[in-house]
Amino acid sequence: MNLRYLQYLRLVIEHGSFAAAARAGGVSQPAISHGMRQLQRQFDTPLFVASGRRLLPTEAALQAALKSTDLAERIEALGMASATPAHRDTLRVGVTPSAALVCGPALHFGWCHGHPRRRLDMSSADEGRMLAKLQGGELDLVISPLPRGYPAAGLACQPLYQLTPLAYACRAHPLAKARSLEELQGASWAIVGPSVSGPVDVLHEAFAVRRMRAPRVVASCPDYASLLHLMADSDLLGVLPHPALLESAAKGQVVPLRLREALPRYEMHLFTPTRSRRLLGPVIASLRQRAHTPPMRDAVQTEYAHPVTVTG
Repeated sequence: MNLRYLQYLRLVIEHGSFAAAARAGGVSQPAISHGMRQLQRQFDTPLFVASGRRLLPTEAALQAALKSTDLAERIEALGMASATPAHRDTLRVGVTPSAALVCGPALHFGWCHGHPRRRLDMSSADEGRMLAKLQGGELDLVISPLPRGYPAAGLACQPLYQLTPLAYACRAHPLAKARSLEELQGASWAIVGPSVSGPVDVLHEAFAVRRMRAPRVVASCPDYASLLHLMADSDLLGVLPHPALLESAAKGQVVPLRLREALPRYEMHLFTPTRSRRLLGPVIASLRQRAHTPPMRDAVQTEYAHPVTVTG
């Protein structure tokens, strides 16, 4: 499959027509048309359906564009890694928003304690992009769930800790005393994300596994602090993977829902290159110690029945 055709596919999805894609890509319209015909031969279903003058991408086209974007980013990361020297005193860590809060202290202690010149650099993106950067040498380690079907070539992966997410609402919410997911079917939700290449969505999975209609998500937040502030001042429900995240909300304003059904559990993993930096030993030891402290162990306990485990 010609990678240039996948680039043309992304242009058509973004701009809505072959002509607009050609102008944006600086190529001729026949080149776009030829590329789409060749690409269509690889699929059993149409890539686009016409809607007036625009071409609307099908699910097959969207999935192909997503996967090709990840591939392009990994190739770009390889080039950047070869051109950019590693900074010996800086630890570059990719983390999910919750892992940044939960693991930040352990990362700082394991890397910076006793070394005043060292620096911890944490960044966040969806799991697929972070692992692509790790494979390309732009990151030293990643803490995230394992994306389904992700080709983690050249990476070592080890479970770090397990989480049992809970649903939350502001204390005055009419559904704050709800005891089942069935009572929440008409509720509106806010989420952190979306995660483009991440694990299963625990909120939708909890409803789907019980054959309930999908939850109504009306707001997407960049981090858990903004999610909690939104929940505290609205009628939106939310899901938190770790109780430590509540520290960014006003005390007592947001409370867990004591549901009979549990949301799916999932594991956070530690990813490192197969040939990782020798100096990472104390960092990994600090993370493992943090994972076995009482606050972290408490995060995986639940008083609710029938949990569903999701490992990515």
